[in-house]
Amino acid sequence: MNIYISFDMEGIGGIDRFSDEYKAASAYSRAIHAHLQAVIDGIQRSPKNKDIETITVADSHGDGKNLDYLTLSEMDERIELISGYPRGEYMMSGLDRHDVIFFLGYHASSGQHRANMDHSYSTSFHRVSINGIKCSEAMINQIYAKEKHIPVGLIVGDSGLYNQLILEGYMPYVEYVVTKDSLAHSAVVHRNFQKVRAEIMEKVALVLDKDFSALPLGDLTAPYNVTIETNTTLHADMAEMLPGTTRLDGYRIGMSFDSGKDLINGLMSLEVLCRK
Repeated sequence: MNIYISFDMEGIGGIDRFSDEYKAASAYSRAIHAHLQAVIDGIQRSPKNKDIETITVADSHGDGKNLDYLTLSEMDERIELISGYPRGEYMMSGLDRHDVIFFLGYHASSGQHRANMDHSYSTSFHRVSINGIKCSEAMINQIYAKEKHIPVGLIVGDSGLYNQLILEGYMPYVEYVVTKDSLAHSAVVHRNFQKVRAEIMEKVALVLDKDFSALPLGDLTAPYNVTIETNTTLHADMAEMLPGTTRLDGYRIGMSFDSGKDLINGLMSLEVLCRK
């Protein structure tokens, strides 16, 4: 068995704004590694631990340089780290040979009410919709995983994403751990980490005991008709220069993809362009 962990920052407990990454760097580092350690502890204490050969951790926030290589290596000798940016299939790089996926530190899509640091791939995008559905990064990444026939078994994130995926019914079948109750974009109630840690370990063991072949893979199907509403007309001007884009109006760009891989790479190309 091989486990894939895609790490993002905004759904981690102990963090409530983007600036925590550099204004509170020490606390930020402790928080993200503590959450990952809880996942690893859950794996190690699971009855299925002996069946696991590789634990791939994809550092998928910002420039992909958040997780410490030596710290992860000390957690478990089976861990391999994917880092750096830009890279193909960014948040899902190197997925091919895995059996189940954990999303750690994930957050709601842009525009979700009471969601901490809500956005979809880029803070330059006001909203990303696929086939008419407002999509979070978890939903978009699941599309790519579906093509590989690899289920998402566990998501650890804020209450905003929980409301979107579980209560609104987009991924109601995944196991979910709420790290913090989001009050607004930059305000949360942090759950005590002892409780979060215990719940993460419990849910990890629960997922690993499941029949992965019976887990749902998601409902969105190709073609993936994407509408991206940017925050400024300048970003839309830049996005319009990419091949395959259609300018819908001052703020909106239309794109269409036949595969999840092309979808992710297309969105990441736009994200890189809009950083400039």
